[in-house]
Amino acid sequence: MKRFLLLITFLGMVSCTCFRSSSPVNEIKSPEVSSPEINSDTFIEIKMEGGGFYGGVNPVSENIKLIKSDGTVVIHSKQLYTGGKEKTFSVPRAKIEEMARLIIDQGFFQMKELYDCDQSNQQCQDRKIKYPPAVPLKIDVTIGQLRKQVTVTVCEKGMVEYPDGFELIANRIDELTNQEKLK
Repeated sequence: MKRFLLLITFLGMVSCTCFRSSSPVNEIKSPEVSSPEINSDTFIEIKMEGGGFYGGVNPVSENIKLIKSDGTVVIHSKQLYTGGKEKTFSVPRAKIEEMARLIIDQGFFQMKELYDCDQSNQQCQDRKIKYPPAVPLKIDVTIGQLRKQVTVTVCEKGMVEYPDGFELIANRIDELTNQEKLK
């Protein structure tokens, strides 16, 4: 298993996020855990990497979306044949604080670190090695002193059971990092 994940890391990933369904995901309020107070002094960093599949004519080998505490958004992608590109723009700090609150409210810091195929789900186990191979989706969040990374190995409907909050967070990160495209 470890060798396979390393292989996926070296092979790369397609820029696609986790989506189990086409219907909107409802926000779920989790039990309160010692959450940091979020204000203009709170350090916040949100990183989403991978997701989707490694394949196609010009597969994406790197797909990273980074939201920094100062409002800087960095989108880094690299394709096998056409190389890499990086896009940087800014969003208001208030948007980042709003995202941090959503992440806490969705119970991100209470989620397991890894959501993988159930051993009894042979279809899911096979999907990890079938072409095009699935690329794990990782979300890494730091808010104040809290830091956590959560990984979903196969983001495909019915393959891996993971919290709805994870998908909602991934969707909101996509929305925030795609704002520049909408202008």
